[in-house]
Amino acid sequence: MKIKEFETDSLAQEAGIRIGDDILNINGHSIRDIIDYRFYSSDEELEIEINRDDEIQIFEIEKDFDDNLGIIFQDIKYRLCGNKCIFCFIDQNPDGMRESIYVKDEDFRLSFIYGNYVTLTNISRKNLDRIVEQKLSPLYISVHSTDLAIRKHLLGIKNDDRLMDKIKFLIENHIEIHAQIVLCPGINDG
Repeated sequence: MKIKEFETDSLAQEAGIRIGDDILNINGHSIRDIIDYRFYSSDEELEIEINRDDEIQIFEIEKDFDDNLGIIFQDIKYRLCGNKCIFCFIDQNPDGMRESIYVKDEDFRLSFIYGNYVTLTNISRKNLDRIVEQKLSPLYISVHSTDLAIRKHLLGIKNDDRLMDKIKFLIENHIEIHAQIVLCPGINDG
């Protein structure tokens, strides 16, 4: 995660971390995104490994549990939707709106942070385990159908994405689910 800037009175900046540094891990945990950063930087004693101009450096910071390090990161890339839904609401948006309206995301991180709905079609077991480990709850899930043939038709997918197994796993591990039903008259309404 590359540092773009610092907030005023940043603990990280005071410790010697600089704009342009790339945070590799905190207390031995890889930092893949803002969720990892927030989760692992909440400890009171931090060992932060950064890459500065292809040189690894270690910074130690002691702080209170609720102190923010004051780091602002460059934007990260989100996972985009690979479905080919027959009803895609993004495709139905009118022309001329802001660019972000046309982004077809399918990223559990945006579901957790902003409440975006996801289908879970492309989520890996590794990411399901991460959701449980970091208690990323609630998640917002669009359920188009639990009938495999209808689900494949609606989402334009070829394989069984095992939606109900994924939902069961999340619920069994105390992840709260907010589900919305996507109804298409004549296809999944009866």
